[in-house]
This record gives sequence, C-alpha cells and structure tokens, in this order.
Amino acid sequence: MRVEATVPDARAMALDEMAVELGVSRSQIIDEALSLFLKAILEVRKGRRVVSMGPAGSLSTTEIVTPTLAQIEWTAHRQALALPAAAVKKVAALASRPAKPNANLRKLMASRA
Repeated sequence: MRVEATVPDARAMALDEMAVELGVSRSQIIDEALSLFLKAILEVRKGRRVVSMGPAGSLSTTEIVTPTLAQIEWTAHRQALALPAAAVKKVAALASRPAKPNANLRKLMASRA
C-alpha cells in the first residue's frame, strides 16, 4: 500500500539523513516507526507505560509520550461518575448563572488586552 504524509521540513531532513546513515530506504524507516508506534499503542491500552532505559547499571529512564498515547491512556481508563441529582442540579444552576467579574478578574483581563 502506498501512503502519503505531510511532515515538517526538519523531520523530513532527519528522515533523509537517517536513511543515508543506516543505508535503508525512507519507506523502511517509516514502516519500522509505524510498527513501533502501533506496539506503543497496544502497550498503553494495556495500562503500561513506554519508556527508554539507560545502559545497564544506569538508573535513568525517560517516558516516551506523544499526544496520541496520552489521549489513549486517558480514554482507556474511564470510570463512571455517579452524582446525586441534587449535585447535578446545583452544577447546572451555577453554570447558568456565572459569577460577575470581580476586581482581580478585570485587572487580569486588562493586562491581557
């Protein structure tokens, strides 16, 4: 299958440099990158974290996070929230009648203008 993607120029340059350095095609690099990303998605769906570990004996680890992986983590572990009817009514009432801006809010808004 042929896939077309738009990537930032800096990333495209890094891809070309990597292809030359490794002696492989851009397609091979993209295929492997996609394989790693799919594996990362599967692991995050299982509740695991994807990390990079330092050399043996090193305690340094770095978590590998992307916006997509973070979103999957958040949505994979949803829990139902049960509120009493009175609490729902109170929240709805507060949302329908927001408080008027106070002096601090006016000052903040003026500083942002």
